[in-house]
Amino acid sequence: MERLARWVRKYAWPILGITLFLTLLFLWKLQSIHFEDDVTKYVPESDPEVSFYNTLEEKFSGFQKKSMIVALEFDDLFTPEHLALLQNVVERIESLPVVQKVTALTNMPEILTTEYGIEVREVVEALPKSQEEARALRERLVGNDLVWGKIVTPDGRGTIVVVSFFDNVDQGQAIRDVMETVRGEIPPDVQVTFFGARIIMEEMSKDAQRNMRLLTPVAGGVLLAILWFGFRSIRGMLLPIFVALLSALWAMGVAVFLGKSFTVISASLPVLLLALVSAYGIHFINRYYEERKVAEGKEAAERALQGVFLPILMSALTTMGGFLSLLTAEIRPVSDFGLYAALGVFFGMVLSTFSLGAFYTVFPIRYVPHHLEHSGENGGDYFHRFLRFLSHSLLHRKRVVVLFLVAVTGILCVGIPRIHVETTIRMQMGAEHPITKLVEYFKDRFGSTDYNYLCITTENIREPFVLREMIRIAQYLKRFQNFQEPSSLASFLLDLNEAMEGWRAIPLEEEKINNLWFFVNDNEYLKGRMTEDGRETFIEFKARETTSAELREELKKARAFLESRPKRVKRVPLETAEAREFLAKTIIEDLTLFGVSLPQEKAHAVVLAFLEKPWQEFIGKDDRFVQRIVQDARLEIEDLGLEEEAVQVALVESLAGNLPLPRVLEEQLGLDAESAEYLGNVLETSLERVAKRVKVETLREKLEELSGVRFEESHDFALYEVLDEAVYLEAEDGDITVAYRITGTPIIANHINEMLFSQQAKSMFLALVIVFGLLVLQLLSLRRASVAMVPILLTVVTSFGVMGWFRIPLNVATLMVASIAIGAGIDYAIHFTARWYREVAQNPGTRALQATLTNTGRGILLNALGVAGGLYVLALSRIHMLRIFGSLVATVLLIGVFYTFLALALLLHLEEYLGNNKARQRGNA
Repeated sequence: MERLARWVRKYAWPILGITLFLTLLFLWKLQSIHFEDDVTKYVPESDPEVSFYNTLEEKFSGFQKKSMIVALEFDDLFTPEHLALLQNVVERIESLPVVQKVTALTNMPEILTTEYGIEVREVVEALPKSQEEARALRERLVGNDLVWGKIVTPDGRGTIVVVSFFDNVDQGQAIRDVMETVRGEIPPDVQVTFFGARIIMEEMSKDAQRNMRLLTPVAGGVLLAILWFGFRSIRGMLLPIFVALLSALWAMGVAVFLGKSFTVISASLPVLLLALVSAYGIHFINRYYEERKVAEGKEAAERALQGVFLPILMSALTTMGGFLSLLTAEIRPVSDFGLYAALGVFFGMVLSTFSLGAFYTVFPIRYVPHHLEHSGENGGDYFHRFLRFLSHSLLHRKRVVVLFLVAVTGILCVGIPRIHVETTIRMQMGAEHPITKLVEYFKDRFGSTDYNYLCITTENIREPFVLREMIRIAQYLKRFQNFQEPSSLASFLLDLNEAMEGWRAIPLEEEKINNLWFFVNDNEYLKGRMTEDGRETFIEFKARETTSAELREELKKARAFLESRPKRVKRVPLETAEAREFLAKTIIEDLTLFGVSLPQEKAHAVVLAFLEKPWQEFIGKDDRFVQRIVQDARLEIEDLGLEEEAVQVALVESLAGNLPLPRVLEEQLGLDAESAEYLGNVLETSLERVAKRVKVETLREKLEELSGVRFEESHDFALYEVLDEAVYLEAEDGDITVAYRITGTPIIANHINEMLFSQQAKSMFLALVIVFGLLVLQLLSLRRASVAMVPILLTVVTSFGVMGWFRIPLNVATLMVASIAIGAGIDYAIHFTARWYREVAQNPGTRALQATLTNTGRGILLNALGVAGGLYVLALSRIHMLRIFGSLVATVLLIGVFYTFLALALLLHLEEYLGNNKARQRGNA
């Protein structure tokens, strides 16, 4: 240490010059700082959950991560003027070169029944020209699962426009272009709100920079007051803060040089380093004043550096160890914060020893502040008197102190099991934060801002088995808050089949599926929900905000249900009793899935009986049945210029006499042979369709009698399975396979939550190992190192206990508290033990305790107050997570000081007492 101190004394001016140069360099570089807080980038891209989520953008053109949402609120959306305005906004956005695709009400698919049959077209193609047409459009869209409640608010006043950008654009600039374009088109009476991950990120970035810009000076002011109270000296007040600010500047400058971005958590770095690193300057100056009493300027600086360099170095190394232990976390905000903070602590150690040593060598003080010249029992300031009171209590009231420590530790231990994980936006940002209000606006008006997805992979997504499974799975999952309002190609096909066939079901026939699919291929929105090879698709769910525990429980049940579904099947004709039994069981299970409660055995018997009856048994010959056939063939009858009543008479005659229908039509209606043949085929198809409907309706009536409730339209999905002519049975040699995987930003956030506990344990254990190893190196004794670890272990218990008792959730910020408490809190023990063993060697007995507490204890107490005061400033942040983080770390470290003063002091005093007893016994022997 002597050589190092002499070196600093010799090269004081160059050291100050290098300090100034690096400060200016990093200050210039800090202009390029940028923030990024994307939850999908919290963990490495190689992480299975994140990696899979990132592939969706490549697979599905309808899934874009680079996107934003524009919400428009009218007094009534469904007026010709407002719909025209919406379309104009969409067209203007589409014209921007940065925009890849725009999804809005006006280009969503709509199923229309026209005089020519069924059409699927974009809403814009049928933009209303009158208020009556606008009202009719609204009525049609209310039942459209792809639109109502998703694109349009339930009250019909608001709508959203989803804008997707090309991959190679600057998303921030692209968003600004869209905002400018929209604001230029929208009149003042229309409310416009912009939303998107990048918009939230930029708002967080502004908040983070606001934290650094406003809270750092406030923290500095608090520290100034504390240091002035402690030192009553301009230098003693300013220099520790100046050193801490430079360490934060250097650390952040290095991060910018390395091309690193910052997160919201990193925004607390200047305040944290200001609080922690100022301790090193405090200890140096405290020791310098002590040495200045007995030595002149340059010599006092040299002796101070010799006395505190090792304790400061060990304190810095242990604090760095606590922060570097966070690098084991695979959660980016945590590991980045650990790296930046460790760099800041390292720079703080260098500046507090080399730079401060050089400064006091070049600019020594002329005298020691009067209040530091304390002596005698009642001399000194409040700090000195408080520390003498503590030493007196430790020497004369040991039993009371021990009971107090045991009671506090016991109470805190009870709170530990109450710790829980929580990462909701309200918990992170706070109820009054603009981001929280923005998210809650979208949740209130459009149901959610987060989506989960069930991705389906198979050989052919047109396969009826796959489409039906999609409906079944969506129906099951929608009971959970994280899987609300499902939409998919399969649900669209249900709507389409209802328009074409009259019932909401997925047909089993390949020809009918292909007819439905024709309309899918004609719409860009629908095509964006499947891969080009037709092997993959997804179900989209709105995710309501829930607690982490609720999400985990829902995921567990969802995955268990998916695991229970058949993954490999083959199609088997409905010719065997086994196949009919299986189909009857499937129909009952599907009805149960849709919320119908039935007596299982009776319902199974009823369904089985219907499966054994062909649809021909349900052909009626009454006027009502015939009328339904004619109505079903109405369009074709009109095309031939015929009257429905005349066709009905001919059809009754054919059915009553079992006569060939074309011949009756030719005779009764005067049709030529070709036209009679054509209309006969049409009517026979309608007859089959109506007979099948009657079969299903009859089954419905029987099952309604058993259940005691009236079935809903959605139950058609299960009831119309009674018309199936084949089933899909699980088989090892099956040629139809399907695989499922759940993903989404809430799923990734939950994945991060699950990592939090394991990462907490890992980083905390590593921090303890590093700190203990460094203590062994410093004290050269396992026993002494173990004694020095006691206050830090109590501090860890305190951090968990406080979190549990005050219901502070574990998140990416509070995860770091224990490791910070270990790394920073051990500083007190290092300085205390270093001074203790020095005093014991010179002044054995009670004097060692008094000297350690009143001298080094002063620096420790001033340090603790500075750290706590600086960190409590984070309570002024707009970000709730930072408020909790700052207050928690400050409280824990403040309590850690008293563990050092009480528990460590008692143990060291006991160690000395036992050592003296052994020495006396050996002397007597």
